[in-house]
Amino acid sequence: MGSPIRKTGRWMQQLDERILEHLAEEGWATPELIADDPSFDDLQCSTARVRERCRELTERELIEPVHSDMYEITTWGLAYLRGDLDADLLHKWRNSR
Repeated sequence: MGSPIRKTGRWMQQLDERILEHLAEEGWATPELIADDPSFDDLQCSTARVRERCRELTERELIEPVHSDMYEITTWGLAYLRGDLDADLLHKWRNSR
């Protein structure tokens, strides 16, 4: 059986998928740990850029903060990686901060 066909949202970037894959494999991570991971070298992303994308993924409920700057993937994030969720249909939830 091949890889699942993911339904990418128009708002998504390549970095978003890599963050989701990383969190699915590692369980949790901070933007700094993600940016420093050698598997992200080809994307040449800074910690600030990863943090920005983590905020976007959090607003779409694909990941969630577990403590301070630490994130984990949600059930919806896992469903997206399996190809069971169309990310284009996810609403952006505004933070109240």
